[in-house]
Amino acid sequence: MGVLNTLMLLLLTPVIAAIVNNRPIIGIMTQPLGTEISNGTSKNTTYIAASYVKFLESAGARVVPIHYDSSDDELKALFNSINGILLPGGGADLSNATRIRRSGQLLYDLAISANDAGDSFPIWGTCMGFQFLALLTARQDSILCADCYNTEGTPLPLDFVEPAASMSALYGGLPTELKRKLATENLTENSHHDGLKPATFRSNARLAAFYNMLSTNVDDHGRAFVSSFEAKAYPIGGVQWHPEKNNFEWGTSLGPNAIPHGADATAVSQYMANHVVSQARKSAHAFPSRDKEAAALIYNYAAVPDPNGYFSQVYLFSRSPSPPRH
Repeated sequence: MGVLNTLMLLLLTPVIAAIVNNRPIIGIMTQPLGTEISNGTSKNTTYIAASYVKFLESAGARVVPIHYDSSDDELKALFNSINGILLPGGGADLSNATRIRRSGQLLYDLAISANDAGDSFPIWGTCMGFQFLALLTARQDSILCADCYNTEGTPLPLDFVEPAASMSALYGGLPTELKRKLATENLTENSHHDGLKPATFRSNARLAAFYNMLSTNVDDHGRAFVSSFEAKAYPIGGVQWHPEKNNFEWGTSLGPNAIPHGADATAVSQYMANHVVSQARKSAHAFPSRDKEAAALIYNYAAVPDPNGYFSQVYLFSRSPSPPRH
């Protein structure tokens, strides 16, 4: 194309103002609690660890719970009202037949369709949420290596995959010194037994086409796992490690040095929170009214000590009777 034609194309192309939403609201998906907490049963009790809420709030977002056992219509309505989704860590069964997997697939597919239509909508996954994203993309349970890794309370440096990491939205903006420390110091807390092998990532056509692998790690037995990825064409990505814990989890059940709390570790946590929320600021979704917005916010619930003693605090939700699915 000649210079004149290029200039004419630029002049004729409509200028679309970038959306800047300074009141972003991000949904965090609930999961089963999995322990008895009241009257000998908890089958309809779900939770969100408060550290994920604080993580997002620290970067200027508000939070609503996404009840995984909601009806499809409820999930669709909430999707159209929020500006992003965080899939948190935990220990839920994510296999294909589970309700949480079906709800996640619905929301993931809605996000893909929205982004394809020019309606920016991000999804972030942490630890189990990172694995969840891999499952939702590959649509194949066998991609995860189940019970393969020994990283329970293990802080690690990141082994960056270059040039993908430096060119990514996630790590491309890291200050040089902070990136050096991330690559050389134990700043990322890992607590997982399942994971995604780099070889599996590379050999799975859907994963390799959709994501760029940004970092890997090895556990204390030398077994490699993917620790960060980012979608090539969508605001979707996540990490196998726990950026929220550095600033907001203080338990010592995994050992006194399991969670990094130093100045560099807290800077990493804040950087990651800022990245996640910055993606949500590009979404124009909104609740139909301020009253409905207020009714949905996490402010309507109180954080309490974790009955399992693992997290510092959790939000508990009584889901009895469980809502119907359409």
